[in-house]
Amino acid sequence: MQRPHLRWPPAAQPVGQVLLSLGDGDGEDPKHNLSAGTRVGDTLFVAGDEMAVLEALTLHASGRSAAHERYALADLLDLRRPGEEVDIEGLSADVGWLWIVGSHARARHKPDKTPDMPIELAKLADLKDTRPRCVLARIPLVERTDAPGTFYPVRSDGDRHAGMLRQTKHGNKLAEMLRLDVLLEPFTRIPAKEGGIDIEGIAVTGNRLGLGMRGPVIRDYAVLLEVVVDTRSNGILKLPSPPMKRLLDLEGLGIRDLKRRGDDLLILAGPTSSLSGPCALYTWRNWVNEPASGAETVAVHRPERLIDLPHGRGVDHPEGLALWGREGEKEQILVLCDSPAPERFKKGPSTFLADLFDLPD
Repeated sequence: MQRPHLRWPPAAQPVGQVLLSLGDGDGEDPKHNLSAGTRVGDTLFVAGDEMAVLEALTLHASGRSAAHERYALADLLDLRRPGEEVDIEGLSADVGWLWIVGSHARARHKPDKTPDMPIELAKLADLKDTRPRCVLARIPLVERTDAPGTFYPVRSDGDRHAGMLRQTKHGNKLAEMLRLDVLLEPFTRIPAKEGGIDIEGIAVTGNRLGLGMRGPVIRDYAVLLEVVVDTRSNGILKLPSPPMKRLLDLEGLGIRDLKRRGDDLLILAGPTSSLSGPCALYTWRNWVNEPASGAETVAVHRPERLIDLPHGRGVDHPEGLALWGREGEKEQILVLCDSPAPERFKKGPSTFLADLFDLPD
């Protein structure tokens, strides 16, 4: 199919910004690289890819965040290695639950980037133990009685219990299934930023989950995994069958985040590597009512391209999404950037600006 345009269209410009405050502003807080977000009422949940915590921000009508709470995942879930990097890459809220997915990715040690510093090839060849990144979980959300419209995560709420795919010495059941998959198995052995397995983004409709893959991109097609999850009364999640695969024509880009918008699926697309390259927002209309059906042969889906997003050079890489706007207001999308540009930071490394964009009707 011939493309109607030979150049990327100009990027949309933000219509506003939201000030996110994830620390006390004393300059001692760690710098945050946010990789995932979701909004529930007047609470914005965000997470970074280098920590094992959830951040909850209470939002003001003025478009800034006020109260901030931090929740360690180890206090909410039975992690095999509490405190180690989970690499949270997707958050989704659905009917009183917060769903979380880690990258399930292999990673290479980052070389020292000091000018003229030689790189040790043996160390570069050694891959990290990334089994702690194999996380697929859901956590109950509870509305605050003293602040209606705001929410917080808990380990248990009555007969609702936090739970996850059980972590094993091999990662988890999803990781095991990917290693047996005829299409994806070769990519389980290489690091994410070099074309390996890298899950980014989660969308939920009932017990059906869409899991976006930043990598691999196969013959220019992005891959969306779909799994049906069984939930036990004690909160534990089970996968009764291997994930189904959907192939998406995103013009060679991988999936960086997902958000369900009614029956539609919003897809943030961007480069598979750390390249500063094109980023765009697509929509798959009526995704909720089009469950995956093919196991051995699949159709190629061509989501509609909505807007192109700005990005920097080495900074400001769009990484996460959160739907914005109260009922009756125009719908917008909040875009969270990895490696935020220096001008985004206000009052220290943990207080910075995220951009708002209008969503086409």
